[in-house]
Amino acid sequence: MAVAASSVIALNSVSIFGDSSDPKFLPTRQWSPISCRIGSVHTKPCIGLQCRSRRSFASSIVRAKRVEQASSEAAQEVEAPVAIVTGASRGIGKAVALALGKAGCKVLVNYVRSSKEAEAVSKEIESYSGQAVTFGGDVLKEANVDAMIKTALDAWGTVDILVNNAGITRDTLLMRMTKLQWQEVIDVNLTGAFLCTQAAAKVMMKKRKWLVWLGIWGKLTTVLLKQE
Repeated sequence: MAVAASSVIALNSVSIFGDSSDPKFLPTRQWSPISCRIGSVHTKPCIGLQCRSRRSFASSIVRAKRVEQASSEAAQEVEAPVAIVTGASRGIGKAVALALGKAGCKVLVNYVRSSKEAEAVSKEIESYSGQAVTFGGDVLKEANVDAMIKTALDAWGTVDILVNNAGITRDTLLMRMTKLQWQEVIDVNLTGAFLCTQAAAKVMMKKRKWLVWLGIWGKLTTVLLKQE
């Protein structure tokens, strides 16, 4: 049987494949000029190329896994931000504390009277594999504020985020609102935020950390401190 040095290869078994002279059978056979040898009917249709392609794909997967592992290890080395949330035992403060905990922050949960609720917030943060401590203290008292900052420093060494959420309302008609009620709102909502911001800023300025989320008053205070 003669084998021409072309893309046509004669087939040995007519009983299985049919007549090799019949053109309709010729396109059904794959021939690779890379692996075919002239004078031989034995061919290997590009198996080597397929193997190299599979090996290359597998190598890419291994490299991707190594990069992912390295990124994960690097992320673990970065210290989680430390956040203080005042008035965090319920309402908006609780929601903010839980959101920060879920995001991976270490959270100090401040409260004045609702100790059980504050402990529940801390436990929920810990259920997310986070870290949390509770601190009972009135933001109107400078000694309490200083002790709160010290608690965060003793536990985690720094303060990165301050959320001045503590506030009260004395809603009533203007004609019926007493000066004492007005002053209580001003003291807690503004003076309390001022005292907490002042104490936390001393730590943040030393470490050049300005991840502060406050209210309108807090933002104005932060701008003034930055300009200095």
